[in-house]
Amino acid sequence: MKHIMRLMVFLAIACGPAACGGHDGHGQHADYTGKVQAVDAQTISEWYGEDRSFRILDVRTEQEFGEDGHAPLAELVTWSYQGQKAGVNEAFIETVPERFGKDETIVILCSLGMRATEAAYALQQQAGFTQVYVFPGGYEGHHMAGFPAGDGWRAAGLPME
Repeated sequence: MKHIMRLMVFLAIACGPAACGGHDGHGQHADYTGKVQAVDAQTISEWYGEDRSFRILDVRTEQEFGEDGHAPLAELVTWSYQGQKAGVNEAFIETVPERFGKDETIVILCSLGMRATEAAYALQQQAGFTQVYVFPGGYEGHHMAGFPAGDGWRAAGLPME
């Protein structure tokens, strides 16, 4: 039990709002249920099969993108940083509209889906994007309340580079 408590304290300290996402800046867990659109693995597979026009925006860090792999043709624009540069990328809302059209179909991915969800919501609310989707569970999968939950891109067998 002692080890579990130590682990929980460590995770609470190490995994602040910028690292784990899902906080509203006041220490409260944000709930994005019904506020962002989600797209499932079957739909993504159909889109690939139909040659449907869609783009993938990866909002992880450059290190995660390079070391953990990513979806083919995914474009990296980091949503938030960890460590010394912890916090939301201030240039995100300006950078994405320079690289993506506001009416393009965009699937947003991160490790677990939380940063992607926050980024999708920000793009809708602050930049007027209309066709942004989050892949439930991100690349790795999660089942946290308030976010689109799922087993992840990898578990679904979707393409990775």
